[in-house]
Amino acid sequence: MKTNFLKFIALAALTFTFGCSSDESNGTNVPNLEGSVLQGNITTDLNVPSGNYNLKGVVVVKAGATLTIEAGTTFTVSTADQAAGTNYLQVEQGGKLIANGTSSSPIVFTAQSQQIGAWGGIIINGKARINVAGGTEIAEAGGLIYGGNDDADNSGSLKYVRVEYAGAAITGGTAEYNAFSFFGVGSGTVLENLQAYKGADDAFEFFGGSVNATNLAAFGCEDDNIDWDRGYRGNLSNIWIIQPANGDFGFECSNLPVEFNSSPRANPTVTNVTITGSGNANKAAFNFKEGTAGNISNVKVTNVGYGVDLRNQLGQFQDGSLKINNASISFITALTRNGISGDTTNIDSIVSVNAGAVGANTAPFTSGTWLKTL
Repeated sequence: MKTNFLKFIALAALTFTFGCSSDESNGTNVPNLEGSVLQGNITTDLNVPSGNYNLKGVVVVKAGATLTIEAGTTFTVSTADQAAGTNYLQVEQGGKLIANGTSSSPIVFTAQSQQIGAWGGIIINGKARINVAGGTEIAEAGGLIYGGNDDADNSGSLKYVRVEYAGAAITGGTAEYNAFSFFGVGSGTVLENLQAYKGADDAFEFFGGSVNATNLAAFGCEDDNIDWDRGYRGNLSNIWIIQPANGDFGFECSNLPVEFNSSPRANPTVTNVTITGSGNANKAAFNFKEGTAGNISNVKVTNVGYGVDLRNQLGQFQDGSLKINNASISFITALTRNGISGDTTNIDSIVSVNAGAVGANTAPFTSGTWLKTL
């Protein structure tokens, strides 16, 4: 009898342990999002269970808070909210976004209208170094401070995330939001298997910082696909770009527009790149300008006007700190366009040509259902 009673007590305790409330269904004490709308300031940790939600207005993950989004979740900006004003998701310095989908259950941010430029995308502000005076500044997208001295700063993790129809104009019309905007993001942040789909502005823009990223896809984005400035110094690997007829540059790369030699100099390492150009004879796969350095290798490019458009780059061209190695480039007009003055003898040497270069490995993109095709 006593033995049976003890068994009953143990069973009851076990039932209580696993019979969690809905707020604990994620295996932690973090509450779940109530309702079907993500909006406003997120000031404490919040979990979003897998499902379909609306993203409404400006959503900010505040310092000290973590927003966790489960795999298989879709956020949609409604046509009414698009008409009402600006909509985007941004992370403040000290906040974190954990959005880890899978190849068969990605996390998707989209717009009901399916109109290019419908909303403002994802914006992350970190504490890694940028090369502006004072070391910090206000982000042009979202208007929050970014930069600092922590190159290992951790703003969270994004895996198997797709952003569709972003690139809304910023108030005043001087700029546009990107699909993914990384402001001073540090190397502690994880960026893997991300797609920008049919955006009105840049697909991925890195404003300084040291974050690394792998398996980036940009399909149908009307401006540049990879853009860096403010001294960006991370590693980018396995990039697949398909430009629309009105696309701009594959890569637009700068150190700092107002001071070409500002430190730390933009100097990322980029490997395994495939670019299918827009067919515009005046556009280039790579637009290098304003003092950027960079080591780029294993590149396959087709249907571009120029392989490289070189501007304000004499020092980096001459000292070899800006170089494309192992590149197969099929161009319409010329391999390079010279937009700099000074001794640019043999400017084509900035590209080490190899017809056998293969570019990106498409296997990570075609595994599962996370990639959306044009």
